[in-house]
Amino acid sequence: MKENNPLQTLMDEHDLICSTEDIIKSLNGTWVENPDLYTERVNSLLIFFKEYSDLFHHRKEEEILFRELRDHPDFLLNDILTELEEHHESFRETVLELDDAIENSEYEKVQSLFAGYLNDLLDHIAVENDELFSMAESVFTEDELERMYFLFQDLEMDLGQDRKRELEESLKALV
Repeated sequence: MKENNPLQTLMDEHDLICSTEDIIKSLNGTWVENPDLYTERVNSLLIFFKEYSDLFHHRKEEEILFRELRDHPDFLLNDILTELEEHHESFRETVLELDDAIENSEYEKVQSLFAGYLNDLLDHIAVENDELFSMAESVFTEDELERMYFLFQDLEMDLGQDRKRELEESLKALV
């Protein structure tokens, strides 16, 4: 596999997204001692999920990878793509619920929503990493994958590569 592998890019982003699990678990109950700090950290996570997970990551999947898979004559499992897109929409809805809950200082609800979100997110990522990306690797040539990689790069440039790095760094501040 060439070094410009879009599937590796997505898996690397998945690793970073999965790293939020420990952060979220570490926040549980901290609102008792310091509700302002808890709120600040939750809001930072929500910005990360809205911008990094949804804008940078999900757009690569939905607008590039999924579209390319749907258009490929050897890929016949469009149902899995529809299901994954439904998951993305569910994640967006949960983030909006989290926004409302933290705005209303409903800390236990925030933590409960995060628990469900994490469970669904980790399952979703496992399906993509273990199943979808393997299928994609088998149907696309190295040249097709490399072309997608550069489409990913174009998308990142449009969205702002500096902003992506800031979002990545924002997680380190929460550890």
